[in-house]
Amino acid sequence: MGTTGNIAGIEIGLPSGVEEVTASWMTEVLRISGAIDAAATVTSLNNEPFIAGGLLSLLYRSTIESDDPGAPSTVIVKFPTDVPQLRSMADAVAVYGREVAFYRDIAPRSTISMPKIYAAMSAPDATNSCIVMEDLAGMRQPDRQAGMTWEDAVRGARALAAFHAGWQGSSELDVLSETFMSIGSPLNRTVLPGVAEAGWPAAKAHREHTLSADVVALGDMWVDALPKMLDQMELRPTLCHEDWRADNMFFDADDNVVMIDPQLVGVCNGAFDLAYFISQSTEREMLAGRQQELVDQYLAVMAEHGHDLDPDVFFFDTRVAVGLVLMYGFASYPDYDALPDEGKAMADKLLRRGAEAIEDFESLAALRELTG
Repeated sequence: MGTTGNIAGIEIGLPSGVEEVTASWMTEVLRISGAIDAAATVTSLNNEPFIAGGLLSLLYRSTIESDDPGAPSTVIVKFPTDVPQLRSMADAVAVYGREVAFYRDIAPRSTISMPKIYAAMSAPDATNSCIVMEDLAGMRQPDRQAGMTWEDAVRGARALAAFHAGWQGSSELDVLSETFMSIGSPLNRTVLPGVAEAGWPAAKAHREHTLSADVVALGDMWVDALPKMLDQMELRPTLCHEDWRADNMFFDADDNVVMIDPQLVGVCNGAFDLAYFISQSTEREMLAGRQQELVDQYLAVMAEHGHDLDPDVFFFDTRVAVGLVLMYGFASYPDYDALPDEGKAMADKLLRRGAEAIEDFESLAALRELTG
């Protein structure tokens, strides 16, 4: 497990789409990455759409036959989405280049465990990209509907801290932010108010009867508080995954966390990742009031790696971050009426989880303190 070793790049040719993912091309990928012997070949290849595709990507499962008995039997091949609106959104924040750069340059120097990457390439003009990775089909995933168990939530928080610890306060962060955008970037400061101005009123129109007065008050002040929330998330920076949630998480045979989709990686306060994880991947009933304990698990691992973060300061940052990540709860509501029933249920669940986290972390009080 992990991304160490050779990774095939654009020198072997960037396929324009899955129709150009051929047995001969895959042979070069697997030879360069060391997955097959230098004299071995892929004798046949069958590409099929991978139903569990991501929002911003086209995924395929390639079934491989090779004269090397050690060759992987399947791999996942990933291209950018072909939905114009989603592609424009992804290109605006350079998600595909970020993902390629992370797999090639960052993951090998991090504690984060990820799929074996056989190829990662992006066109110089960012018009296309392609990733070939290990198929994790045999690994366990959390239940997306029920949310994380306590044991898995602890594993997730501790693995997150171990990843963050490697980059906490690093002298490389300023340079890295040129590729891995800072959360306080001008783009976020320009775009996110519009997301809230469209999403929050729509969320209230559909679900205000389910929201507490504190959550409504926080949502109503969200745009005005956004600049200071982003300022707070630029303090005490590290390299954040920014999509650390159950949907992107697998567990290997030893229950180690294996993460995918580093498309949104950026420079940020680590509290953002932890708040996002808790508010999007856990249920209040499971946590049973142990939110602080989960934060303490994170802080303990950071301390083990030499970063003794002030617990009160970090908990305040987490409370602010819980308020900030409410955006993931209301972002889908402008299109709510057009969503299928499953999409409506997912939007409602994410809003509910985010709202409950705001209550449990007393995020309204933190935002009021932050904004004076």
